[in-house]
Amino acid sequence: MMDDDIEKIRRKRAIKVLITDLFMATSVVGIVFVLVMAVAGWRINSNFEIEQNGLVSIKTHPAGATVFIDKKKEFQASNMSRMLPSGKHKIELEKDGYERWEKEIEITPGWLYRLEYPKLFKQNREKNTIRDFKTLSFLYVSPDRSTAILSEDDSTKWYVVSDFNSTPKFKEIDIMGIFSGTSDGSFTYKFNTIEWSKNNEKVLLNVIGEYKNDDGKTIAVDEWGLINLKDIKNSINLSDDYSRYEANSKAILASSKKTKTHTITSAKFENEAGDKIIAVVNNNLIRIDTDAKVISDNLAEKVKDFEIFDSTVIFSTIFEEGKSYIKLVRLGEKNQTIVAISSDINDKISFSLTKFNSMSYVLYTINNHLYVHRAKDFATGGGNKLNMKGIIDIDVGIIASEAVRSFNNEFIVLREGSRVIVFDAELEEWHEYDYGDETVRFLDNYLLYRVDEASGTFLTWDFDSTNVRTLVVDKGVNDFDALISPNDRFFYYISKEENGYSLIQEKLY
Repeated sequence: MMDDDIEKIRRKRAIKVLITDLFMATSVVGIVFVLVMAVAGWRINSNFEIEQNGLVSIKTHPAGATVFIDKKKEFQASNMSRMLPSGKHKIELEKDGYERWEKEIEITPGWLYRLEYPKLFKQNREKNTIRDFKTLSFLYVSPDRSTAILSEDDSTKWYVVSDFNSTPKFKEIDIMGIFSGTSDGSFTYKFNTIEWSKNNEKVLLNVIGEYKNDDGKTIAVDEWGLINLKDIKNSINLSDDYSRYEANSKAILASSKKTKTHTITSAKFENEAGDKIIAVVNNNLIRIDTDAKVISDNLAEKVKDFEIFDSTVIFSTIFEEGKSYIKLVRLGEKNQTIVAISSDINDKISFSLTKFNSMSYVLYTINNHLYVHRAKDFATGGGNKLNMKGIIDIDVGIIASEAVRSFNNEFIVLREGSRVIVFDAELEEWHEYDYGDETVRFLDNYLLYRVDEASGTFLTWDFDSTNVRTLVVDKGVNDFDALISPNDRFFYYISKEENGYSLIQEKLY
């Protein structure tokens, strides 16, 4: 064979190899491209048009529910995920022996819609009486639903209740002598405020009422107490001890001059252990260190009310010179950011902070106008402009008297009477409806509830007012907290019985 012929054969082979390599490379790139587009939700619809879908993740409690999407039964039961075209879709969940659940959702192209909270309540639930009480003064549940405090009568002997995931345990404590007028073992005061430390070992109480001293004189009581549920001997009367803490503090600012009276108007825990408290005292925002028994310099002045999230504080100022402000400040920093300005002394203001899905939210209302701002972090660098993106700016149907953040930080509830607005940080949308009660209460992270006083019927519904269901047909009591256990298996409530009250446990699944 001639050398020229051999060279031609080599060139042909090289060309074939090159073409093959190019084809394989193109195929791989094409397959990868298709896979990437598929993962991103791109599909060819029935009209042979390319569109981007979204993903819905459906998780139920309990699992194993039959899923219907737009009236069509899904092959896979919950828990499951499914690509759906953008737009509205109806989700229905069914399970034998359980109440039905449904919701209309809206899918956004390329986004995940997490529908991971639906609870399916068993229709015929096993009921157990945990404990009977001849009388019951109060029952308060911690935000994480793991702990409660209760009192059977008007005495200083209380119970700390725990282990709601199985069989609740009762531990007796005695708060005698912590508040004025309780040295005889009686406690007849009302709770004006109750705050729980994140580890549930302490509660911060503002109690109001009156008692008669040894001379028969009626003494008014408006005091703050820190109750150590783990070690009751380390509980303190914060109102009485404030002056001693101030005397221990050598670096008090000149603007925090000592006065004969120290009025604590609001207070919240700063840290998980509950040994540091942020409080408003004589309109000064200060830190109280209950371990070191000292107070800080003023964190802010002319403060009317405040809310705290981690180390960030949002507060409103007293009305002065024709203005009041809503401001942000980070603990340990002096710079304050103006969130909003009010120019009418009669304006009704409420506010809150939250973080969810790595985003920070500032929510506030001035009268019936709702504002929500969003950013990666709270803008506390100082200045007259809030450097956060406004996502809601709208008139609403209520003038809120308070703002309550859910334990999981996803929701902020605003209330006026029985009407509420629920802001959902997950979807950045709000829902307005009539709650039917003047107390905002969560049964778990997603369910709200109330008890109809006349019938004793216990009603619950999802945060957006959908899926209204009856949990208790009668004998429910509205005066006491109820809860679903942290493991979602048990429902606890107080029922009114012929000879008193009972703490009832119902097995949800």
